[in-house]
Amino acid sequence: MADSLELQQVICPSCKQVISSFSPFAAEVECPYCHNKAFNPLITAKKVPVPERLIVFKTDENNFEQAMVANLVERDYVPTDIFSCINPENVIKAYLPMFLYEGRYQSSWSCKVAYEATEVRATSDGKGVKNKTVKKFAPHTGTSQGNFAFLCLAYEGKDIPDELRTFSTQFPYNTMASMEYDPNLLGLDSEDNLLTLPMDADTDLIWNKYGDSLVNEIAIDNAKQQLSGEEIQDFKASNSYDLKHNGRYVLAPFWFVYYTYNNEKHYFIMDGLGENSAMSTPINKEEVAFVEGKERIAKIVSWLWILAIILMFVAGFTAGLLTLGLWLVAKIVVRKVMNNQIQARLDASREARRVAASRLS
Repeated sequence: MADSLELQQVICPSCKQVISSFSPFAAEVECPYCHNKAFNPLITAKKVPVPERLIVFKTDENNFEQAMVANLVERDYVPTDIFSCINPENVIKAYLPMFLYEGRYQSSWSCKVAYEATEVRATSDGKGVKNKTVKKFAPHTGTSQGNFAFLCLAYEGKDIPDELRTFSTQFPYNTMASMEYDPNLLGLDSEDNLLTLPMDADTDLIWNKYGDSLVNEIAIDNAKQQLSGEEIQDFKASNSYDLKHNGRYVLAPFWFVYYTYNNEKHYFIMDGLGENSAMSTPINKEEVAFVEGKERIAKIVSWLWILAIILMFVAGFTAGLLTLGLWLVAKIVVRKVMNNQIQARLDASREARRVAASRLS
């Protein structure tokens, strides 16, 4: 696992075993091996805030592994021996501190919207007129409003991997999965490799860092939905918002795992509801080279039309025209053959990964 996660380990002062599952909000930590109780090192002299809400896991470790396997199988250019490098015991289950921002936004916007108009134009000989359809842009204005609710990571420390921080920095808020905080719902007594972190950021700081721009994005996206299907120019929006509260402290669930392939670290991350995921994978360079080689052949053939033009000047128009026709047929055939070979190679690799994945169970 990532080196930064080692900072979350607590060593039992009695039996010296590593305690990896404990609540950062309790004053004491009980060792699951010798049951000795010790002072929680995450608790400081200041008052430790307790979450207001908790989003419980709707997925288990098996769901996480299935999602990871499916993504690795279906993604192109992943090495066929990828599953030999992943250790299920390294899967981490985490509750991360988040701030919930809820409110209502208002947006006033303006733009130019395309429309077709008919204009009368003189003919090329100047002896008559004809109608021509042209595209023009007309000013357009509107307003939109709506509610917003999203979560922002409430942790500024360095004790989580950068990938997990990026993935969890901003998240949509699932009202149906949220409930009033109860430490018993955390599942700290389970055998899962569970990670929890206390909130260490200020609500105003996080709002200024992420919230304002996120609300503007939501307002602009919803405004543009009113113009769905229209061609627009010079879109501008003026947005305002009203916060329902100054950020509520929420714990949100996440799964993640790290693995190493050819001395390079990669990861798979999924939220605890199973709705979003992120990953990095090694690349099968041999397969990439194969695909690029086939595409290069097709590209070379696509440029052979130049020979037909040269023949028109050297051997005559008829010879050049015949060569151009042969080139067009060759271009279509070669492109189809190259695409089929590329797809066959990728399909074979995908099937090899699927077979390797089936052996995991």
